[in-house]
Amino acid sequence: MKTTIELIDLHQEEQADFKIHQLSPAIEKVIGILKEDEHFLLGEIENVLYKIPFSDIFYIEVVDKKSFLYTEKQVYQSTDRLYQLEERLSYFDFIRVSKSMLLNVEAIKAISPLLSGRFEALLVNSEKVAISRKYVPALKKGLGMER
Repeated sequence: MKTTIELIDLHQEEQADFKIHQLSPAIEKVIGILKEDEHFLLGEIENVLYKIPFSDIFYIEVVDKKSFLYTEKQVYQSTDRLYQLEERLSYFDFIRVSKSMLLNVEAIKAISPLLSGRFEALLVNSEKVAISRKYVPALKKGLGMER
């Protein structure tokens, strides 16, 4: 595919034009990323709000109806519900891996099968998270392992 990039003045509005034969999943992902204005979530620690870039979030987990954003060294609380976060992060390599967890595919270092069809992901910070059997196909698709 031919691509063209033109740098414009700061006062001009940015735009992206696509001339395609058909809408592929890759093009849909690019459009989704371009439509997202802010590439961060707000997380709270001790009543202080922080901007956390999507790429810094390893996984998001709901515990006792509260959402937590896990980064390499911190855990932040979010007011958003998991389904809202899943919708917002769907174009940014986050996949659901259990009823209560979204995982950033880019944070995965290795995966290994466990008993009863489940998998375990080793993250780049050496933390391990379990992937429910129901969500293993989505994990394989997210990693490009689908057959």
